[in-house]
Amino acid sequence: MATGTTDDKLDVCCVTEYRPLPGIPGGQLIKIADLDTYYISGKDQTSKGKAIVLLTDIFGLTKNIRIIADEVSEKSGFDVYVPDLFIGDAIHSSWMKRFPEQVGEKMSIGARLSHAGSLVTSLGPWLFRHRQSVTLPLVQNFFQTLRSEKSVTRIQAVGYCFGGLYALLAGGKLHLVDAIVGCHVSLTNKTHFEQLEVPAAFACAQEDNQFSDSLRATAEEILSRKRDLPSKFMSTKGTLHGFASRPNPDNPVIMAAFKQANDLIAEWAKTHL
Repeated sequence: MATGTTDDKLDVCCVTEYRPLPGIPGGQLIKIADLDTYYISGKDQTSKGKAIVLLTDIFGLTKNIRIIADEVSEKSGFDVYVPDLFIGDAIHSSWMKRFPEQVGEKMSIGARLSHAGSLVTSLGPWLFRHRQSVTLPLVQNFFQTLRSEKSVTRIQAVGYCFGGLYALLAGGKLHLVDAIVGCHVSLTNKTHFEQLEVPAAFACAQEDNQFSDSLRATAEEILSRKRDLPSKFMSTKGTLHGFASRPNPDNPVIMAAFKQANDLIAEWAKTHL
């Protein structure tokens, strides 16, 4: 396991996950490209050299994403890696407490005021610290190091929310990966879809203020014109932004959609890697 203060932060964050998924992560923390990285070895020995990389939401390398990595590895047979792109500086997942949990539910005035305040005092400065000019070089170096030092030849990037942007960038003109899956992606625009050059699948929430219906329709239309590029958009009923990475374990509808997303990730990798 990696050592030092960063690992200490990651362990604390893992223990204090908001609404943790059941189970105990079975992988380990290693260093790749100087980033603490959660790694779970796949059971399919014939698939060595192929890997799935999960790019997290703003809450980073907490317990849930490790459990997801384990499940995706079990379903696909592939090695799965989850780099800590925030170097221990993730937003705590308890930040989710302020958001609606049901389709059609609206935030109260008080919750909206609180949210507006947190955007100014917390999320805004965080997004500046982890802006694209800071994060993209880490992503590039990670994928390049994975190929050069771990003998990985085929990679599927999976991006959740914040990480969705970097999955799209990696699957575009940067030529860093061979397939992508986006789960309730954010920070994206139509240009990111126009520049995609690898097979791409998307797990979409029924209601998502980060990936609107209009942007999704635009993305589907753009990718439908790329006839030689496989693409898929999977809709999940009764879900909101975050269902694929931060599901409520007590909500069977959300958990069913969560499983669908993991199935999509595994099947897309098995088909396109």
